[in-house]
Amino acid sequence: MSVEFRNEEEAKDYANYTLGVDDDAQKRLVLQSGITREMMGVVLPPAVIAHLKAISEKGERPRIADVGTGPGNWLFDARAQLREAGISAILDGYDLYPSLFPSEEKQKAEDIKFSELNIHTREQFESIGKYDVMHIRYLSAGIGPEQWDAAFDNCLSVIKPGGIFVWEELLLEKMSINDPATWKNVLRMFKLNWSILRRNDVDPKLSALFGEHLEATTREEFTTKNLPEKWQRMQAVNMSMATKELVEGASKHGDAVVKHLGLENVEELQALLKLTQQDFRDGCILHMPVNRWMGVKPLAGENPGRPVDDTYNPDSGKAKRSWVESIRRLLC
Repeated sequence: MSVEFRNEEEAKDYANYTLGVDDDAQKRLVLQSGITREMMGVVLPPAVIAHLKAISEKGERPRIADVGTGPGNWLFDARAQLREAGISAILDGYDLYPSLFPSEEKQKAEDIKFSELNIHTREQFESIGKYDVMHIRYLSAGIGPEQWDAAFDNCLSVIKPGGIFVWEELLLEKMSINDPATWKNVLRMFKLNWSILRRNDVDPKLSALFGEHLEATTREEFTTKNLPEKWQRMQAVNMSMATKELVEGASKHGDAVVKHLGLENVEELQALLKLTQQDFRDGCILHMPVNRWMGVKPLAGENPGRPVDDTYNPDSGKAKRSWVESIRRLLC
């Protein structure tokens, strides 16, 4: 379902980000990060730790970037895991909304730098240097159907050859409700949220981009269905808060936008929001499936004409696996 706008400025504003960036949104992002951590376990997969450790053993400090970092919870979890692994890394967080960043005291305490960055602006990427690991989580709310390729390319441009790209996304198309017949308001609101978020099949899109541009690509699926009931209830709170942010964002654009969502006016949308929130309070659980894509940036850019997978050892006369191939084996 397409959404038409009265002028170019309105369309630009609506395309930036469809969720909130205030204090309530920050609380939701912290909650969401905790739920995701429970689903995935450690935030840095074994292959990433192995890659970073190999860099550290050469006497270098690996560089890690988190784009769309928000309050920086992924980075704080990553810092804790790296300390346990004995890895000293440079961690940088980037987001379009600095208002979400943690306090300067916390940034200094964790030795993490936070900076403003627009994933759609190539010029900003050209000034931030190169990274050994690039991480993104839940950024589809800020990427329109026509913006995926450029956003992906911008992030890929600052990954070092041989570096790892990790992208995690919520898959709305695979969400499930514990009792759809009972929670009809949530089901109806879920369909509206799909339109508000301008969904364009995240799964096949990211799978294609990783497959076309990276090596040793993998895709893992996680779901809140596997969590204890306590965390499933917390996920219901998270979804209720996110729905409120989406509705408030759409409502700001008035009846013209709301009608394209299939409703008569903003008042009808707000009324549905109240019914949906009551459903969540009464026991509705919306299970959240998440996919994690990983891949290695080819070395071909630095060594044109040289095979990426293998190198030749003239002393032994045998083909020797490159370190990229070692990472590939860990990822697969």
